[in-house]
Amino acid sequence: MEAKRKHSENGQRRQYDKSGRTRATILAAALREFSTHGLAGARVDRIAKSAKVNNHALYYHFGNKSALFRAVLENGYDAFRARQAPRDLKNTPPLEGMVEIVSDVFEFVRDTPEHMALVLDVNRNRGAHLTADASERVRAAASPLLRDIEFVLRRGKSLGLFAKHVNPEHLYLTIFAVCNFYFTNAYTVSAVVGRDLLQPGAIRTRKKHIVRFVLDALRP
Repeated sequence: MEAKRKHSENGQRRQYDKSGRTRATILAAALREFSTHGLAGARVDRIAKSAKVNNHALYYHFGNKSALFRAVLENGYDAFRARQAPRDLKNTPPLEGMVEIVSDVFEFVRDTPEHMALVLDVNRNRGAHLTADASERVRAAASPLLRDIEFVLRRGKSLGLFAKHVNPEHLYLTIFAVCNFYFTNAYTVSAVVGRDLLQPGAIRTRKKHIVRFVLDALRP
């Protein structure tokens, strides 16, 4: 009896693991498809072919194309939350803490161009596919970073390092805006300045500039 139970549990675990791998494979293929073509232009058959599954398996796991798009979007925000390692901001000087925060945002935007393309597609469609559940996942992903910004600002203000009028929500928006613009507009701006802004050296220089820009803006 015990052997049968263990065999059954092992079988269920293998089935669960296989199902999890299938979902992950589909999500990865869907991310590539949606980031390239947007929700409107993406095709389920291309996603299934890339994931090496049939359309039935895709619909079984995710329901329909819109639901799959939301799952991919939510997965990207979950990844953003997961990569935010707890910061020891209580024992970090406020200036250094802010440098760490800005650097982390810059690196996330740099490292996840496909996720950022999905975010752009959502906003281009005025959040039409951003359900209440998806919105909650977005808030959950952003909350730790916003709390860190609030904490560092509060400490910096108390020490006279940061201007009293700085609002943490506006600062959060500004940091993401300046980091995201560089990568989403790199090709046109490269044409304007006459050099490739996606070269590693150019990216490092831009990161340093954004960090200095934010710190300068926070001065009393």
